[in-house]
Amino acid sequence: MFPAVWSNRHAVALILVIGILLTLPVLMHVVGLPPRDRVYSGIRVETGTGPLDEYNVFEEKGPVDVVVIGSSLLVRGVDIGYIEQQLSQQLGRPARVRRLSLKWQGLDMQYMLMKDFLEHRRAGMIIMDMPTDALIGDTPHIQAYRWMRWGEFPQSTAGLSLRNRLAIYGAEVLGAPRQLVNYLRPNRLVQNPALVQKLGSQLEYGNVGYYGGPFVEEPRMPPALSPESILSHGASDPHFDFDGQPLGPYHQHWAREIGNLAKQYNVPFVLIHVPEDTEKGDIRVPERMYWPEVIGLPSTPIIGIPSATLFRDMPAEQVKNYYYDQHFNDNGKELFTRAITPAILGIYAKEAQRN
Repeated sequence: MFPAVWSNRHAVALILVIGILLTLPVLMHVVGLPPRDRVYSGIRVETGTGPLDEYNVFEEKGPVDVVVIGSSLLVRGVDIGYIEQQLSQQLGRPARVRRLSLKWQGLDMQYMLMKDFLEHRRAGMIIMDMPTDALIGDTPHIQAYRWMRWGEFPQSTAGLSLRNRLAIYGAEVLGAPRQLVNYLRPNRLVQNPALVQKLGSQLEYGNVGYYGGPFVEEPRMPPALSPESILSHGASDPHFDFDGQPLGPYHQHWAREIGNLAKQYNVPFVLIHVPEDTEKGDIRVPERMYWPEVIGLPSTPIIGIPSATLFRDMPAEQVKNYYYDQHFNDNGKELFTRAITPAILGIYAKEAQRN
């Protein structure tokens, strides 16, 4: 058998290569990181809307009325085109509603998207979802290695434990070689814009039935609900359940940092709950914690509709036709968006009057 190390010279070379790889995030920071937008273009379109996020943050110019930030639950749950249309009618001018999203839940990811946007553009209001029980564990986002870079969030990570900071650095080590390659050969040169739009918005799941079953066209007009009835009125609101499984310290840290960002940029902040398939029949909106207290913004509105209310007077078996898994298909997306839009418009109008 061949020895693992052939000679002292080979051992030194091996140690040198490993050392360079382990310190590459720091070395890239010292010599100068590639432009921040290259982070997004390096994210595969199959795993989220990275290239579309890049356009919304770095390429398109001017203020935005509403920015929707979150995971794939929001991509499939909220039709930003419909909200934009309705807001345009309310404002008497063309409105701008944009979405920033990557697949899989994680408040570190949502903080990053929000921070990058607010550093480059102005937002009239931000709408965000918070983690559901589908978020298991208390570690960096599964794609953190694609967008976490050494030295870019030093103040934001200062309050994390040593273990969490080491986990983040591990993600930075994993992602540094790919980010370096993307700087030398940007993905944007080979990405098809039409494919980015399609996969970024997950249109391929629009007409898909529940877990691969046949797609059944369903009515998409929600029951009559007043905007006030779908807003939380404090931690003891009978229509919400804020006593779920609490987030761990890692994600609670990023929740507070998100609240700090909203304060820093003085941007109105709204939370929204997108019902999952497992909530069928629930008479309360399940949340893991009372988010206004966690993020440090006590007056934050929370928009939520119990599944039993959204699908009122509908046979239980029929509810599954509004989902393709835990996410909404087009039936559910249109139904839910039509139900929540009046509340969004009302909050936007109130915030506009204050400012």
